[in-house]
Amino acid sequence: MSQSRANILMLFASLIWGTAFVSQTTGMGSIGPFTFSFARFFFATITVLPLALYFEFNNFSKIFSNSKLLTLSIATGFFLFLGMGLQQYALQVSQISNVAFITTLYVPIVGIISRFILKSQLHWIIWIAILLCVYGSYLLSSNQSIEIQRSDSLIFISAFCFAFHIILIDVFMKQFNSPFSYGSIQYFIVFLLSVIIAFIYEDPTIKNISFEWFEILYTGILSAGLGYTLQIIAQHKASPAPAAIILSMEGVFATIAGWLLINQTLDMNKLLGCIAIFLGVIIVQLLPIIIKTNDRKA
Repeated sequence: MSQSRANILMLFASLIWGTAFVSQTTGMGSIGPFTFSFARFFFATITVLPLALYFEFNNFSKIFSNSKLLTLSIATGFFLFLGMGLQQYALQVSQISNVAFITTLYVPIVGIISRFILKSQLHWIIWIAILLCVYGSYLLSSNQSIEIQRSDSLIFISAFCFAFHIILIDVFMKQFNSPFSYGSIQYFIVFLLSVIIAFIYEDPTIKNISFEWFEILYTGILSAGLGYTLQIIAQHKASPAPAAIILSMEGVFATIAGWLLINQTLDMNKLLGCIAIFLGVIIVQLLPIIIKTNDRKA
């Protein structure tokens, strides 16, 4: 596969992920956030599981027989559950633009966690990116109601959960390259935990779930199943710099989709906040790569 085709696949994945925020929002008309999550991740599991059985049939036994790999799988699924659950809950109140762009804060957060917990080297540019992201988050929420500000704070916590999720994926994949079986285990854990929470705090019924069938199938099969698969296939072939920009477009696509499909408009504060966070995320991903490339050429 050429790099241009890989970039197109990643752009398509970003578009799916971005527009999925609309389905996540409109899919809670008749059901609660955790009912939506367990229905979504049920379909995500059955979408990825056949790929795991076909391409990585023997890997399940290897994961379940290795305590370290099994612990990593469970922990990854748990952080994905927390991140997705908080995000889905916040979408009941917060605008899509707030949720999408604050979620992307996981990018600089990954760098901070890697530095202070994993003792990785941290490029100085990340502090400029963090300032931009913090300022952007302030602009997104500063002139909103207390209810929305509290909801946005949940998204900020979810960004930390997604950051731990990304780090655990990196740790696992370096030890055992088995993306489909690993992904299906994660999705099943999110499904299982969401079922438990939904039956404790919500009142899920087949009838109510069926009212949201389109949104559930879109976010489950396309956003999780197809989007995840496209990322795996494409990112292996793509150059780091274009990949960073393309995958960061998820927030942009989500905001545009929210505006076009459900008429969620942006005031000047929100627009500037989105731009500040987007620039911060791009800076933290691209500038270290560019500087390192220039140093090699010098």
